Amino acid sequence: MTGLLGGTFDPPHFGHLVLALEACNRFDLEKVLLVPSRFPPHKPGRRITPFRHRFRMTELAVADSPELTAADLEPSDGPSWTVSLLEKLTDMGMKICFIMGMDSLMELNTWRDPERISKMAKMVAGTRPGYNEEPVELKFTSMVETFDIPGLYISSSDLRDRFARELNTRYLVPDSVRDYIRENDLYARGKSC
Repeated sequence: MTGLLGGTFDPPHFGHLVLALEACNRFDLEKVLLVPSRFPPHKPGRRITPFRHRFRMTELAVADSPELTAADLEPSDGPSWTVSLLEKLTDMGMKICFIMGMDSLMELNTWRDPERISKMAKMVAGTRPGYNEEPVELKFTSMVETFDIPGLYISSSDLRDRFARELNTRYLVPDSVRDYIRENDLYARGKSC
């Protein structure tokens, strides 16, 4: 079974990598594909770093982990929906373990056709210490298996702010990703991404 972790990855960070590796080990996955979304449908109106940069950062982030692979699987002509990607992969004969973090689980009610997603893939969500399942709709908690991950709280939005304000980002993202962000001046104040 192949793991699939999608996201904006703007930028990818150790929280994403720990989630992917914990799922890989916990569910005995052959590998985990990290799939940056070209046009995240849940982020309308938000400025997002161009896909080429987000994909390259994802490649750099997974470079030292043979279990993890950056994968360009999203359509290039419009919003990408998880259900559409899973249909494509299952039609190719792949068995998928769909991995999500707590933020995604909390928003599952806003996704396109989550019931169909649960029929095409094993759905799992990594939880942090102190996780409270109560805010998640009961029908979704029955579709998703939760598992514990180490208590890292790192968010991409906080990282973008830290880079813009030139604050410490060490130990939050892989050094190769930090270097790429700096070389390409991705999150400087006043920039469009």
